[in-house]
Amino acid sequence: MKGICDQKVFKEIYIQWHKPLQVFLQARGLDKGNAADKTQESFLRLWKNCASVARDKAKSFLFTTASRLQIDDFRKNKLSFKYKQSTMQAIELEDGQYQLEMKEFKKSLEDIIGSMTEASREVFMMNRYQDMKYREIAEALDISVKAVEKRMSKALRHLIDNNIYKKKR
Repeated sequence: MKGICDQKVFKEIYIQWHKPLQVFLQARGLDKGNAADKTQESFLRLWKNCASVARDKAKSFLFTTASRLQIDDFRKNKLSFKYKQSTMQAIELEDGQYQLEMKEFKKSLEDIIGSMTEASREVFMMNRYQDMKYREIAEALDISVKAVEKRMSKALRHLIDNNIYKKKR
């Protein structure tokens, strides 16, 4: 029996698991480029450890490695985000003009949200402030997802009309 260090066997494993591994990573939230990078890194690590990984354990090794790479990347980005956020907060504290502008913007936003219809406001608040998905909102309000979409569209249109929200182009 050939080990996975044999190039022919490794190629067979690569062909069998490359696409499913990349799809798995994309399903976990990575964009196509990052998923491809993590997939390639997982196969590289499999090759480096080919002597200690049995062929029937290759799939498990690949998916576990890919998951850990994604988690490591998430932790690194989270730490970087925390640093940037704390730096921005320090700058904001020093900038009184910025604080005043943010206070005015917040008041303006609250007024405009308050002027929305009750249905639109309710859906908007659930989605943007409670991070609920449209399906979850539909279940909570006992309405269809299409109704949620229509209400959210009206809410966003209201914000655009009042120059609070810029439409993506």
